[in-house]
Amino acid sequence: VPIDADTPESDGWYLRLLLEQLHNRRVGRRGKQTWTRDRVASSRLRPGLELLAAYRRGDPPLRDDVHSGWAAPFRRYVRMGRLNFAGKLVSPTASRMGLRGFMTAAAADELGDEAARQIMRRNKLKTVASDVHDDMLSFGDGYALVTPPDDPEVPNARDWSLITAESPLLCITGNDPATGQTRAGLKVYRDEMDEYDWAYMVLPGGQLRVARKPGTSSVSAAGTFRFGSTWEWVEDKFDEIPGGRNPFVRFRNRRGVGEFEEHLDQLDRINDKIFNEWWIEKIQAFRQRALERDADASDDDDYDDREGQDAEEALAAKVTPAMSPEEIADMFVSAPDALWDLPPGTKLWESGTVDVNPMLNSIQKELQWLAAAADKPLASLNPDAANQSAAGSTNQKEEHLYQVLDRRDRAEAGWVEVMSHAFYFEGDEERADVTQLEALWGPLELYGLEEKAQAASQSVAALPREAIWRDIYQYDPAAIKELRQMDGRQMLLLARQQQQSQQGQPAASEPSANG
Repeated sequence: VPIDADTPESDGWYLRLLLEQLHNRRVGRRGKQTWTRDRVASSRLRPGLELLAAYRRGDPPLRDDVHSGWAAPFRRYVRMGRLNFAGKLVSPTASRMGLRGFMTAAAADELGDEAARQIMRRNKLKTVASDVHDDMLSFGDGYALVTPPDDPEVPNARDWSLITAESPLLCITGNDPATGQTRAGLKVYRDEMDEYDWAYMVLPGGQLRVARKPGTSSVSAAGTFRFGSTWEWVEDKFDEIPGGRNPFVRFRNRRGVGEFEEHLDQLDRINDKIFNEWWIEKIQAFRQRALERDADASDDDDYDDREGQDAEEALAAKVTPAMSPEEIADMFVSAPDALWDLPPGTKLWESGTVDVNPMLNSIQKELQWLAAAADKPLASLNPDAANQSAAGSTNQKEEHLYQVLDRRDRAEAGWVEVMSHAFYFEGDEERADVTQLEALWGPLELYGLEEKAQAASQSVAALPREAIWRDIYQYDPAAIKELRQMDGRQMLLLARQQQQSQQGQPAASEPSANG
């Protein structure tokens, strides 16, 4: 069915609008301007997601002066002079955003809802959450999509809500500027088997619309956006989302930017310094040698007189060796037993080495500034951070932990909405109440067993046993439930042993899991 994209507020109008916004976000375009390295002309624009993705995977753009004018073989050496620090600005925060479970209104267990844990296990939600957090921290936005259960009449129907992480390169939402709620959402992907672009769009009111575009070119490719007339509706895939909900959920980072987006200039500067240091080392691997000849110390046997030349040419010929470069190379062979016979008055010159230690120290200082600007632990960027003061390390660590807590708070709103959709689609409206949903996170820091044991021994009189399990030994909610049972069996065993000891009977063995 052809698509009408010109009528405002129509389904086709929404499709064209979201596709154009997604494309512009990918390439860094706003209106008629495109983001470039010239920040003066495009300061209001954001770098495109494709550029940020290149930085995240360790493939930032090459230097312009090298890429355009130098030979292709040299570009390989330029690539080798880059180091992926963009990913290191994401991983310290992402690794501390481990999602462990949820508490709901229906759960009488303060350690988390078992029904929520079942949804998490079915969807491998810890891995899905890790991908969403990585996108959120890298690109400024991450997305999750909750798909309702299948129709029970369909063979091998899925009877639980499916939660997936969606790449910001292929997904976008239109959100209410006042409330932040998702009004419309779009996901596109390329089916290489039949060479179709597919677009799944959910409009206000929970209306699912599906469209496709045939052809060898994909909407995910870079270039100028053109909607074209080849898009068509696939009406047999139209549907209504239960409850009129929109299952697209956006996870927005602080100020809507990624962790390294505001530090691209410094990342480029560090890579440039690393390349310069590496290239100096490369060209110094083989020292340059030259022969220094005194012009007055000439030998007729070693030089041509070249009859018929003028005075200037004769003088030049007088100081020019008669031997060819090949003959000279054969004479000066580098070998352990080689002995060079130099002509009279000739000295051998050899290039010296450049001290690269100042350059290395400059790179170390750049890393310190980058860690301070991004609120990241210096050790995550520079393992050799032994010279950092204890006070500076503590302050930097605290700033980073506050940053992690901020990112958790921002992500929690998204996960609460995701679980609310999942419970609602499965018919559990009580647990779907967003006001009663709470995410449970893993520990901010991991401690060694010796540190845990020492802290636990000092807290026995001050804290309940389960608080020690949770806060000191850092067990997750599911493990604490098992510890409860194990603790109950142990207490029962001790009581039996004490009773038998008083009666003079042999000690009882430990009861089984069934009592």
